[in-house]
Amino acid sequence: MRRLIGLAACVVCTAFMVACGTTPTTPDEKISDVSDVPKASDATGKPKIEVSAEAKEAFKSAVAMYRDQKKTGLFNYEALIGAFTGALDEDPKLAEAHYNLGCIYEALRDDPKAAEHYKKALQINPGLGVAAANWGALLMRHNKLDQALVVMKRAMSKDSKNSPVLLNMAAIYQRKGEDDKALKSAAEVLTRDPSNVGAYRIMASVYYNRDDMDMAHLICLRGLKVKEKDPRLLNTLGLVLLRKGDVPAALANFRAALEQVPDMIPTRFNVAKIALDYKDFRVAEEEFRKILQYEPENRKASIGMGIAMRAANKFDEAKVHFETLTQQHPKDPVPHYWLAVLWAKNLGDIKKGKEYLKKFFDIGGSRISSSHPGYALAKYIKQQEDMAVKMAEMEKKMAAEAKAEEEKQKKLANARKKKLDEWWKKTEKEGGVLPPAKLEGDQLPFILVPPAINPEVKNKIRLFGMEWKPVKKVEIGKLRVKNKQLNQYTIEILVPAWLGFRAKSDVYGAWDIMVTFKDKKEDPMIFGGGLWVGKPKPKPKPEEKKDKAPKGKGKKEKEPKGKKGVKGGEGQGKEKEPKEPKEPKEPEEPKEPGEPAP
Repeated sequence: MRRLIGLAACVVCTAFMVACGTTPTTPDEKISDVSDVPKASDATGKPKIEVSAEAKEAFKSAVAMYRDQKKTGLFNYEALIGAFTGALDEDPKLAEAHYNLGCIYEALRDDPKAAEHYKKALQINPGLGVAAANWGALLMRHNKLDQALVVMKRAMSKDSKNSPVLLNMAAIYQRKGEDDKALKSAAEVLTRDPSNVGAYRIMASVYYNRDDMDMAHLICLRGLKVKEKDPRLLNTLGLVLLRKGDVPAALANFRAALEQVPDMIPTRFNVAKIALDYKDFRVAEEEFRKILQYEPENRKASIGMGIAMRAANKFDEAKVHFETLTQQHPKDPVPHYWLAVLWAKNLGDIKKGKEYLKKFFDIGGSRISSSHPGYALAKYIKQQEDMAVKMAEMEKKMAAEAKAEEEKQKKLANARKKKLDEWWKKTEKEGGVLPPAKLEGDQLPFILVPPAINPEVKNKIRLFGMEWKPVKKVEIGKLRVKNKQLNQYTIEILVPAWLGFRAKSDVYGAWDIMVTFKDKKEDPMIFGGGLWVGKPKPKPKPEEKKDKAPKGKGKKEKEPKGKKGVKGGEGQGKEKEPKEPKEPKEPEEPKEPGEPAP
């Protein structure tokens, strides 16, 4: 059963009447709570209305029932309604019973029935000012300000000193933006009753809205001297301090107000707003949840809780939350906007973000202002779509370039391997300096041709096989050598004999090659032990041909022509000793045929 807000604080039994304030309104509404003004006494208006003794007893019993329930804090609304209705059954002229029924129905959020009972109370007793004040306040909550003002003025005509009515008139003037009339009416209330905290509330609120923080601050402090822990003044003071930049003090006042009235919804919104601003998303979410405990249908709190979830990176929870809101409130565009934000900026699906944004604009229509962030989101989505197209084109281009680069590197690797293998084969055949181990050109970033040199002579070496950027210098160990870039893939260096050393024995072995580029941002290229300096191996001798064995026995081997022995003389009849065979010469290139002789 719902809690009876306000009734517990303001029901007072006199001889025949209970004065009850309206259901407390939220602190930021400019409506006074009639329970804060002096309660009505026996003088309920003229002429005095006679009520039957049976009605009086029934009324007293109803009030006693209320008091008993008040002690426990548990209100049985149906029983209370039955008790006061029973008093009316005894005597329909009991205006106070109608008034109390109006309070109960208002607490139950049944405003039509509450208004009906307030109206009947005033029909029976036009001088019952609290009924006029409550009815006027109820009309104010429904934004029927002119009608509420008529009710108030009519009540004032019956009782010009009725402070509750005058206070609510001040609240109406404030709602209508007639601040001077509001301040004047509130000041009249304070003249009659200096302890009326409701008047301080209205005046502080008016000065706050006028952006006069000093006066608002002063009025709040004076009002809090009258009622030290008044929740509405504490809330207004918190807003003033927040405007002045004193966030800790503002938050302390908001918390103090909530200690008095935990279901003070605007104050909880203030705390949640501060938490969001200071990125304390956990506190913000907690405050929005508490608001929804008191007002489950509060859409503003529902949206705020989803925003806090998203800000805390609870993207999936926020998505489910907003999707639920779209189902509960299909005509509300706001959840669609936040789903568009989530998909476009957090969940990585621009297409879905665009779909939800379209729904937002379709549902919102002309209600969406030109300054709404939805338009900025639309631009963001368009930029992301354009970027996605450009990225796709760029990725396609990069893939093609990468493929071309891969092919180029493959060709360079094959060329390195081929050149190195050819040199190795030739050097093995012809003799020369070889590195200690066979090198694989396709596994190196570049190669040296030749990779091994004889230090006894000057050498030209080519660095081949990678795309060379402009070179600043080439060093062998610490020796800087002359270099020349022959083409995109080849650098030629000149290595002096003995690498410029006098101690010739120190040059043999592996030497590091370092290439430094002109662009300082480029790291040097180092080929550790890339150049081998060694002694040349002798040229391999060709294998000798074996003579064929003679076919027949006793046959004399023919002497080669021009090699017959000379008859007579010294050495006659003797064959000359054969000479050592000479190494075969490399075949010469065929010469061009000459002209025939004349």
